[in-house]
Amino acid sequence: MNHTEPLVELIFDRLAADRVPDDTAEVVLAALSGEADLDAALAGAPTTLEPQRTAADEPRERIWLSSVTVAGFRGVGPERTLAIEPGPGLTVVVGRNGSGKSSFAEAVELALTGDSARWADRNSVWRTGWRNLHAGDPCRIAVELRVDGVATPTRVIRSWPKEAELGDAEVTVTSARGTHQDLAELGLARPLELYRPFLTAAELGRLTAGTQSQLFDAISAILGLEAITDADRRLMAAARPIDAAIREVRGQRATLTDTLAGIDDDRARRAAALLRTRGPADLAALTAILDEPDEPTDDEAVLLCRRLAAMQLPDADEVTRLAEQLREAAAEARRHDGGRSRASLRSAELLRLAVEHHDDQGDGPCPVCATGHLDGHWRTRAAASLAELRDRTLAAQAAASRLTALLQRAHYLIDDLDVPTGDADGVPVNDLHTAVTALRLTPGGPEELAAHLTARYPAVLAAAQAAQAYAKGLLRQRDTGWQAVAGELRAWITSAATLPERERALARVKAARAWLKETGAQLRNQRVAPFAEHSQRIWAQLRQESNVELGAMTLAGMNTRRRVVIPVSVDGADNGTALGVMSQGEMHALGLATFLPRGCAPESPFRFIVVDDPVQSMDPAKIDGLARVLAELAEQRQVVVFTHDTRLPDALARLDLGRSRIVEVTRAERSVVTLRPGSDPVTRYLDDAHALARTEEIASEVRGPVVAELCRSAIEAACHRIVWRRRVARGVPHDDIEAAVVAASRRLTTTVALALFDDADRGGDVLGYLSRRHGSRAVGAYKACKEGVHGAYLFDLPVLVSDARHLAEALRTHAAAVPAPRDGAEVRA
Repeated sequence: MNHTEPLVELIFDRLAADRVPDDTAEVVLAALSGEADLDAALAGAPTTLEPQRTAADEPRERIWLSSVTVAGFRGVGPERTLAIEPGPGLTVVVGRNGSGKSSFAEAVELALTGDSARWADRNSVWRTGWRNLHAGDPCRIAVELRVDGVATPTRVIRSWPKEAELGDAEVTVTSARGTHQDLAELGLARPLELYRPFLTAAELGRLTAGTQSQLFDAISAILGLEAITDADRRLMAAARPIDAAIREVRGQRATLTDTLAGIDDDRARRAAALLRTRGPADLAALTAILDEPDEPTDDEAVLLCRRLAAMQLPDADEVTRLAEQLREAAAEARRHDGGRSRASLRSAELLRLAVEHHDDQGDGPCPVCATGHLDGHWRTRAAASLAELRDRTLAAQAAASRLTALLQRAHYLIDDLDVPTGDADGVPVNDLHTAVTALRLTPGGPEELAAHLTARYPAVLAAAQAAQAYAKGLLRQRDTGWQAVAGELRAWITSAATLPERERALARVKAARAWLKETGAQLRNQRVAPFAEHSQRIWAQLRQESNVELGAMTLAGMNTRRRVVIPVSVDGADNGTALGVMSQGEMHALGLATFLPRGCAPESPFRFIVVDDPVQSMDPAKIDGLARVLAELAEQRQVVVFTHDTRLPDALARLDLGRSRIVEVTRAERSVVTLRPGSDPVTRYLDDAHALARTEEIASEVRGPVVAELCRSAIEAACHRIVWRRRVARGVPHDDIEAAVVAASRRLTTTVALALFDDADRGGDVLGYLSRRHGSRAVGAYKACKEGVHGAYLFDLPVLVSDARHLAEALRTHAAAVPAPRDGAEVRA
């Protein structure tokens, strides 16, 4: 997924490798650059060809989460701060529902983005409960971020005055660069949108149950290919008016055919027959019919007036624009030496071949001169020179092509002026002929030609308008049905004459779209492949005993037909409904597998990811898988998980997945929240037993059974961890492990036997083993835990707790020393 090569360079190289024709390549690059360049390319005008760099093309800093502070917000009243070590590692924040733990998760997201995905689908009544009811003033949230190599932290604070609404927060952002209005000034707004280092159960549910286009957008956004999607939209928009104009001309042809068929005139009948023919209409033959006289006549004045009435000349603005374009094109061509551009093209090709040779062969002598040396420094300079030569060649070729096209347009305009020849008494055409003759005496250079057009054409236009006004007045007396439709036909012929140019433009747009669509699909699948592989690895951990397999995800389609293809099969078969038969827990796991890689994309500047309530609807097997996934992510990332389910921290401890920090959240009256370091069940039970054993205000006969019960619970928890760790490593199904633990839990003897020997029926061997291996302290603790819970325990309670710790440690040492047996093999002490 690490795509560091700028997209524009990648497209440029692919255009060359695919030998895409220049007219198509120009449209592709113009579409990537913007609407203005695309319009210019299709109109034959110069283009800047400066596509914007995408977020994926830009280097990013590494940002860690240092702390989140909450006061008067959601479930937290008085101010509390959750401090997190800014570096790789796993922090699990545990608390029952309503304890206030999710308030910290929401605070991180709200502080950085100004919104919360958890609130997206909630009604207004629910959204108004964001201020704490018991201590809502002051109300503020603050997030501290640490940037690698920067001593001063970045702080984002949102605070609300007493009567303020949620959207009226006062935002303060400070960093080593000073004070900022928002995170956009630090260049973090777009990365927050692309990589979203927050993942909640509500967001997962909405993404997995959302539309295909939503899934597509959420994944494709991080691939750095949005410029291709934007270019395709521009091409679609450019094609619409061209296609509409072509369709309009063709529709007018059918309308004219019907109209001509209804006129009792031989010329109309012959014109209708020409329009009915398949393929392009014979415009020359239609024009000849229009030029025929109404009736045989020797009246030269009438004939000349008809030609004058039909005369159509370019308007003054068009000629003025053409002259100005000629001046600009000539100046642009002078700035680029055409001969040098051809030399640049040859140099660019030689450099490209040399760079490819170096990439294939490595450092070595120049294969051309045999005296120079090709190494890394040479390649860096050569790459820069190659880019410069490409730009210079492209600019020179574009300037020369534009000047040639404009010169041709100017000469065509002058030579093809539709001015009737001839002379007739009373018809004022002499001035017109004189002006046209003067216009056709064209000079040689483009600047001179532009000045000539500007100076001479107004006289032509003025004389033509005077002659045409006279002619139309004379002919009005002879107006017939044919004359009326003849005007429409002549106008249509003018539009139809532009069809080849419009069809060529449409063909260029379609060819560019086809190439861009195919190339975009290839690039998407190349860039999504590492992302899909990461998803598959996560799913392999989460699925555990599930019979659902996840294939390699791909993105298909564009625009309104974009979709995400997730091959999912059940027991190796995919009938198109596999997603429909997945359980809620499997769908939740699939969502995690799909969207965790987004927050962990290498291009993301955020090295942290906040996950809220990931254990939803998961069975024990998947919780173990989730623990492994989170622990693996935490090797490189800062992972902060909020959960009410203690099975996740228990799984992390039981599977011995490396160090993870547990923070327990409790909430007392009036929203007073307490954060304290968490511990594993064994330690918690023994700490509680120790505290109670020292509480002399309670009679020993009352304390004794409770202390013994707590010690027994600690020993059982230690045994359960041993059984789970050993049998999971052996590949025993989780349901079978759970059943074995439950069956053995009826008696402490069977529980300890299951832990020591992997056999609950060997309870008779427990005492002897403990005595031989761990001495009388372990035996005494074992007996006290068995017997003390059933009656008064009057011995030294602190000593009992100490001995129970000794026994728990002995069990842990035993588990570490004895290798996990093969499935079905007996464990021998």
